[in-house]
Amino acid sequence: MADRRTSDARERILTTADRLFYDEGIHAVGIQRIVEEAAVTRVTLYRHFPSKDDLVSAYLSRRADHDHAQVDGIIAAHPDDPRTALTELATALTRDDFAGISRGCPFINASAEFTGSHPARVHAAEIRRWVVERIEELLRRLDHRDPVAAAQQLMMVRTGAVVSGALDANDRLSADFLQAWEKLIDDGLTRTA
Repeated sequence: MADRRTSDARERILTTADRLFYDEGIHAVGIQRIVEEAAVTRVTLYRHFPSKDDLVSAYLSRRADHDHAQVDGIIAAHPDDPRTALTELATALTRDDFAGISRGCPFINASAEFTGSHPARVHAAEIRRWVVERIEELLRRLDHRDPVAAAQQLMMVRTGAVVSGALDANDRLSADFLQAWEKLIDDGLTRTA
């Protein structure tokens, strides 16, 4: 029973930190506020997360785990059709993520609050590199002329769309994003895929 209480407390802390860090910013949210809203003691919080940086790292790891599962699930659903997988990656972003990340990318937001090799910046670089690598693999399977550059460009378009979703009143955001995504892919194909 003690293990269950411990895991419940850890989950409450992470859920609270996720909401507050994303909605208000990491620097703006103090440990005491997380303790109060998660209904735990400081001792319990520090037992699970010895420092605020450890909590920030766990928050971003949890976000990354979600992204890994989403991307891997889409690719696995289309094992013999990399073109459909690429389209579905973009469609999932318009369908699921634009509404869920109305304040922008949590990794970019977190990394903007820190400098150097802070865990927030490390997590942001890791997840972006991982997504670009998955996209590049799919483009290679399509015999894209320049899968490395196209994967980077697709990530830039994705990042720009997320920022636009957070800041602009673009009622064509999803359509504009999907059109740019598809064009970047199609322009590099040497054959119909």
